[in-house]
Amino acid sequence: MTVIDKIRLFIIECVDPMDLLQERSEATALEKICKAIGHEVAILRAFCEQDLVKYLDYISSIDGNYTAANHGRVPLCIHISAHGNASGISFGRDFLNWHRLFLALSPILKDMSQYNGEVLISISACGAGQQKLVDEIEAEIARYHVDSDSTNQHVEPPEYIFVTEGSQGKDVVYWDDATVSWTVFYHQISKLKAINDEGIHLILDDIEHATKTLLRSFKWDTKTQKYVVY
Repeated sequence: MTVIDKIRLFIIECVDPMDLLQERSEATALEKICKAIGHEVAILRAFCEQDLVKYLDYISSIDGNYTAANHGRVPLCIHISAHGNASGISFGRDFLNWHRLFLALSPILKDMSQYNGEVLISISACGAGQQKLVDEIEAEIARYHVDSDSTNQHVEPPEYIFVTEGSQGKDVVYWDDATVSWTVFYHQISKLKAINDEGIHLILDDIEHATKTLLRSFKWDTKTQKYVVY
């Protein structure tokens, strides 16, 4: 259980060309509100798989030792916003299935030793409610436990993974519903004394009631070595 005040938020967004022309940007809206709340926010625009891989590797180099001692345990959240479906998410012409997204996330999952706070992942995309990223993480950890090769670098599962499930009773997520829902999410998470199941569940329930949009949380269970969905 991590005691929090604010969070550090990296938003990696890929909009399609029409979104860009018509100025539909979840990241831009989130940045303004989250900075007003007091979160530290940075936007990274990804237009292809190579961009995503580059940015995730860059984020993994973050060094928490630069921060003041009383801010060393601030949670860091990587928010990925893109178009998608049940099979994966799109970055320009590149479509990443969940296995390829897992591979792209490898630096975040395996090489965050210089950061002292908890790492969270949010995925805002149609179809993210059927994501298989948690399955990929669980399978990798299971392989690690039976693999005696010490060179196999251990995956550190994010404590929570948050995803969009659907809005307005459908299995798709509309841009405005997603933007409002994530804004409420990051606003309310700053009100928690600690990131825990009770607080997260209340936030997700409130978002569903207020916006008709369903966000899911996947919490890592150290006993079962699996994610528990809510």
